This record gives sequence, C-alpha cells and structure tokens, in this order.
Amino acid sequence: MLKAFKRKFSDLRSFVEERKLSRALIVLAGVGMCAGAPNVLADDQNDISAEEQESKHGDRYANYFLSSFGTNQLMMFNENTGKFKKIVYPISKPVASQIGFDGDLFIPSFDTGNVYRFDGFTGGFKGIFVRGGEGGLTNPSAPNFGPDDLMYIGDFATNKILRFDKNGKFVDVFADHETSGLSQPYMPTFDATSFYIASGGTNSILRWDIKTKEFLGAFVPPGSGGLVHPVGLEFGPDGNLYAGSNGTNAVIRYNGKTGEFIDVFVPPGTGGIDNPFAVRFGGRNSNLYVVSNNTNEVMEYDRVTGDFIRVVSDGDSSGLKGARGLTFTPRPIFNVEAKVVGDAYSHGTHWMKHISIEHILKDYSDDSPRVKLISIVSSDKYIDIDKAVRHADFGRPDYSFDVDFNNRTGVAQHYTVTYSASNRHGLSTIATTEINVPPR
Repeated sequence: MLKAFKRKFSDLRSFVEERKLSRALIVLAGVGMCAGAPNVLADDQNDISAEEQESKHGDRYANYFLSSFGTNQLMMFNENTGKFKKIVYPISKPVASQIGFDGDLFIPSFDTGNVYRFDGFTGGFKGIFVRGGEGGLTNPSAPNFGPDDLMYIGDFATNKILRFDKNGKFVDVFADHETSGLSQPYMPTFDATSFYIASGGTNSILRWDIKTKEFLGAFVPPGSGGLVHPVGLEFGPDGNLYAGSNGTNAVIRYNGKTGEFIDVFVPPGTGGIDNPFAVRFGGRNSNLYVVSNNTNEVMEYDRVTGDFIRVVSDGDSSGLKGARGLTFTPRPIFNVEAKVVGDAYSHGTHWMKHISIEHILKDYSDDSPRVKLISIVSSDKYIDIDKAVRHADFGRPDYSFDVDFNNRTGVAQHYTVTYSASNRHGLSTIATTEINVPPR
C-alpha cells in the first residue's frame, strides 16, 4: 500500500512541478508518523528538493551553532547539509548556548565565567552579557530563558541556579544544592509553570515551581530508565521530555507531564553515538539532533521512531573538538496538548467528542509566528478519517474540532494531531499531540 502511495505521490509531484507548485508532502509525512495508518486529513504544503531549499532566500537562516570546547571556538554549521560555515568567535572553554532575548544567542565561558551575546542568525558579536563573578557566577554551564523573562544558568562551582534580567543584572539564587541535592547542573528547560534541570551528579532530573521557587523533587528519579549522568535536556515535538544519558550513550524519553519512563528512544551507541551532550529538535522535520562529544559529530534521529538517519556534521572539515552545546538559529518554541471537552454527541453512526488544543507558542525573533494545523491521523487504518473528524480547518491555527470516539475494536486507538509554527525568517517547528480513544 505504501509503495502504491509513493508511486501516486511521484506522479503528482511531476504534475505540480510543471506549475511551480507541489502538494501532498504532508500527507506522506503523516503516514510516516503512524505506521499502518494511511488515513489522513492534512493541509497542503510545498514539496521541494534539498537543492531547491538551499536556493530559497529564507534557507540561509537555517543554521546551528556548536561549542568547540577543545579549540575554544564558537562555530556555525548549515543544519540541512551539515557543512561548516565559519568560526563565529573565540571563547575560552565554551559550553552550551541558547537563544534568548531579542532572538540573540547566549553562551557562557566555563573558564572566565562570562556569558557572551551574539546575533542569533549571523553570529555577530554583541558583547559580554554577564561578567564572570556577577552574582557569584564562577563556572557556568548551560543558560536558558524562562516564561518569566529571566535567564537561568547553572554554576558547577557552587551547584546553584542563578537568575539574571534582560540587562544582564543579577536577580537572585533560584536554587541550590542544600535544599535540593542539585549536583553538576547541566541543561535546563521549562514548561509553562516549572523549571527542570539535568542533575548529572545525581542521575536525575529535578523540578522547581517558577513563581514560588519551591523545590518539587525529582521529576525523573535517579537512574529511571537507565539514566546515568544526564546532560542534554529538551521537550520534544510530542511534548515528552528527552534526556541525553551521557553515561550509557543513549537518549531516554519520559512522559512530559508525569516524568514516568517511556522508553530508551535512542538505544546505546546507535549510529555511533559516544558521550552525548546536547539533545535538540530542529531541521526541516524537527528531528532529534544529538552532539556526540567523543566522536566530534552531530547525529540526526527520526523524531517519531528514534531511528538513526545520518551524521550531519563532523570535525574533519571544521576542526571541531570536544563538541558540547548545539543551538539552532531562532525558531518557534511550540508545544500542543489535546484535551477532551464536554459531552459526546451522536452524528450518524459516529460518537463525536469535542477536542480543545492547549498550546505554548513563543519565538524570540518574531512576535507573531504563523501556525497551521497540518494533519490528523488515525492509528486504525480502517477509519474513514473524512467522517471521523469534523470542523477541522487545515492550513490555519485551528485548536478546536471534533473527532469520533466510537471505538468498538476492543483495543485502544489514537489520533495524532500535527501542527507547524513558522517565523518570518522561514524557520519552523513541528508539534504533535495524541488523542487516546479507549474501546467502548
């Protein structure tokens, strides 16, 4: 069936390329998201080759920055081809970086304690944002930017989390070792209300309430799912939490709401991964990119299956050594979550329920990123998706529609809902959520 679908897709592509348009790429992508479920409702999107993408004006912004700890350099690479573009700036022992205020890139020096600021697209140097010693900052690790518009950054020397405002001024000590057991703070991340950080020394992921600064305990308990010395940390397109397990050369996935272990998303050593540091979702398909420190490579894995795709970049052409942080040029931060709202109603033979999609959307480089509902896929290939979904407005930011819950198969089913958010620079992020349909 898939081969037949691909043949039809190929014929369609030949037809539309004659008219400078292409359709149905997202339909094919939707099928890939849910094996055995070719029933898709989807928005039309342009389908163009990698070569055509490279020629597009906006594609020049599709890059990422890498910290070369061993050569004291911040480097830039093209995210699609993996080609080395330039040395951005010399920094003594650069660690992880992050996009923050005004779409700029912020990166600390482990040696000096300084946090440097660069243009998030060009890498143009903008000065020292925080000087070493400010607020007690000595050996900074990874920064990140909270929903409260403050920069959070861990310090290895003191095992504390410090906060700074938009002007680089010290605000307070947000968290410390004494009250939480935090040890070797690496990558932090956020949801709407909580702060999370990889605590490498305790093999766990810790959580705090942002407003109250209350320590909420280990969101991921020590060693859960085989976690050893976590470094990279990121919420994925599916809303779950992904952690690089440095001690086992793996990437582990946890429920984004409960912290419960889901699976080893990238098994140990897959693709040659060795000593993983940063884990990031990006590129055209919002796939998982992992920095393999011991091999000085960036590896790409399928965002849905975790399958190894390719080595994107390596140190051969660039001199990259001791690869640490990876940060994509500015694009939307986007997460969605489906909620069933209200009572069911009958529509012919269907038992419909209303779905409301809660979402978090922010882009430091664009105040108004554009959102599209791309596709809705059923896990049951026998479902007539055209009849099972009502009032969905594809191609628009539709967060409200109805789906059929008349599941009489005796086994659980689900719909996968996929959105994209794009900024004015042409860079996009994919976000998905599942609607579980229990048997009736």
